[in-house]
Amino acid sequence: MKKLLLLLTVTLIIGCNDSPKKTVTKKEDKQRYFSLERVAELKKRCVENGDTEAFGNLVDHYGNTPFENYELLPVSIIMADKYNCDNARVAIYFCFLEMQNKGRDEKQFFKLDKSKQDFILKYLMDGAKNKNPGCLGILNRLLENGLKMERNKEKEIEELYKKTTANKGFMRLGF
Repeated sequence: MKKLLLLLTVTLIIGCNDSPKKTVTKKEDKQRYFSLERVAELKKRCVENGDTEAFGNLVDHYGNTPFENYELLPVSIIMADKYNCDNARVAIYFCFLEMQNKGRDEKQFFKLDKSKQDFILKYLMDGAKNKNPGCLGILNRLLENGLKMERNKEKEIEELYKKTTANKGFMRLGF
């Protein structure tokens, strides 16, 4: 009987000691989409070479690792400014929404201070000039929700949006 009790006690102690280690490992795996080394490599490829595939992987990583998403903004700015990457311009918009408003509710754009709005709009307008559907779609929604711009810029966005989305089956509402 003593041997059975001793065996059960040892099994219980060993079982208890192993469980937390496995749980912590699984939790860490879920929290980090890519390893730190992989993220560093992707950032380097973006900053040094303007690698759009690496940038897409970073967007995926930070989308799945929300506690680090602020790290995407500087890379996005470099990709937009140095390499004319329109997807980075869209990422800048969403980075600001997430950092300033703890979410992606686009109506929260209007709660940002004017300098931040202007900063974001500059990037979205650059993407709109390149006929980027993401930038045009965001600008279109902002205009529908009350964004005020010079009438000629509104018209330009409207025309570009119509041309860009006409072949994709989208309809412009509210203009």
